[in-house]
Amino acid sequence: MTLKARAIGAAVLATAMLTMPTATAAAADPVAAADNPASSLNWSACPFPDSPAELQCASIQVPVDYAHPHGLKATITVDRLRASGAHPVGSLFFDPGGPGGSGTQLVHAEALGAHVFSAATREHFDVIGLDPRGVGLSSPVRCDPALLNRQVSLFPKDEAEFRRLVARNQALGHSCRQLTGPLLEHVDTVSAARDLEALRQALGEGELNYLGLSYGSQLGATYAELFPNRIRTLALDGALDHSLSTVPLFKDESHAYEDSLNRFFDWCAHTTSCALHGTDVGRLFDTLVAAADHRPIPAPTCAKAGDCRPLVTGEDIRFAAQGLLLFPSRRNDLALALQQAEAGDASALSQPVATGPSDDNANGSQIAIECLDWTTPIRTLHDLQHLRRLGQAVAPRLGGASQSWTILTGCVGWPARVANPPRPIKVQHAPTILITNATHDPSTAYPWALRLHRDLPSSVLVTRQGDGHTSYLAKGTSHTRDAIDSYLLTGRTPPPDTVYDD
Repeated sequence: MTLKARAIGAAVLATAMLTMPTATAAAADPVAAADNPASSLNWSACPFPDSPAELQCASIQVPVDYAHPHGLKATITVDRLRASGAHPVGSLFFDPGGPGGSGTQLVHAEALGAHVFSAATREHFDVIGLDPRGVGLSSPVRCDPALLNRQVSLFPKDEAEFRRLVARNQALGHSCRQLTGPLLEHVDTVSAARDLEALRQALGEGELNYLGLSYGSQLGATYAELFPNRIRTLALDGALDHSLSTVPLFKDESHAYEDSLNRFFDWCAHTTSCALHGTDVGRLFDTLVAAADHRPIPAPTCAKAGDCRPLVTGEDIRFAAQGLLLFPSRRNDLALALQQAEAGDASALSQPVATGPSDDNANGSQIAIECLDWTTPIRTLHDLQHLRRLGQAVAPRLGGASQSWTILTGCVGWPARVANPPRPIKVQHAPTILITNATHDPSTAYPWALRLHRDLPSSVLVTRQGDGHTSYLAKGTSHTRDAIDSYLLTGRTPPPDTVYDD
């Protein structure tokens, strides 16, 4: 579901992006006057540090509330890196997921040489990084950093802890409403899809080419429902099915994450390059979680830098591991993080903290979007404990710790109503849509891809037999990524029910 896992701070972010500089300049005024519509994109220099000249940014004004198109406006910002080839197909809009992931940051990283995108994509497309409403250089969700950083347990054991959780959520939501304004009630995915259509029109190139990863697949599918006849290619990599009700959403992701963690343990047992090879890693993980819940483990790097929590609990470890499992190339990073934590330094497992109202690595955009898109049945401690028992049943080691759990618990008491509740999607007359998903994805569970494929009549599902979240950002040779490239270029997919063993 996320490429902006809480342990990483940004939902699919390429491994290279974790060390790239982020934007320091603010976007345009979050809410602008209503009488200044933009009909075209005017490209200029981007506000990233050391931004190369070939990277350009542009913004448009869109309605905060599409039901009142002449009311307040919000800013939507994109950046663009021109195709390297002499005969580009056109532009490709890119959303990295999250929700809350910044497409402009990844395209900026590409401009600095991070090789986020494949050579084929770079040759044939002007790549356009999208910051959806509420995110990054677009009008951002702003919240009180002290409330963003207030630590409460997402697994409260008694009424007092449950009340603290709800009180934090309410206070955080009200601070976001005060600092963000009316936009907070309109960062739902339907509104973001309408913004994407406004961008397509402003670009003036005809039909849309789109690559959406993880949550970006939900944004893409929503666009297909609203604007099916304006699509050239729509690639959805790592399927998030918005028709899911609470129980399958939570159950499927909890099981997928636990499956990936157990496969990581097996990998360490059979791979001599694993930093913990020869160790019972599952037992080590369990011991660390139990010990950290009793006495949090210091994170001295965080204490010195001030950008992450100085102490790490067992609950933190259970959530943080999901981010480190997103890409198989980072498996040894998780092994090293556990090894260092055993030695008394849990810095690599610490949660980021917000340093301002719209900090790049810790902000309110993710929870704000999720609370408008997903319902939570939790009203009482009893409700929460009932779902927690389900999590313990399907994921005994992790107990249901996952992004889905952060939605279920983080939206209890949130002041903005659900604007885009889960429901079956209805797409008619769309061209062929490509869906790709790994069988052992720790975030977007494979059953979600099967459901989304069922609900999109014109879709073709390509299955990657393997590990990791999404396929486009895979390192090394990948038949699945090649299939995405070929589809974006030609509109043709592999045969239905193709399975690649990448």
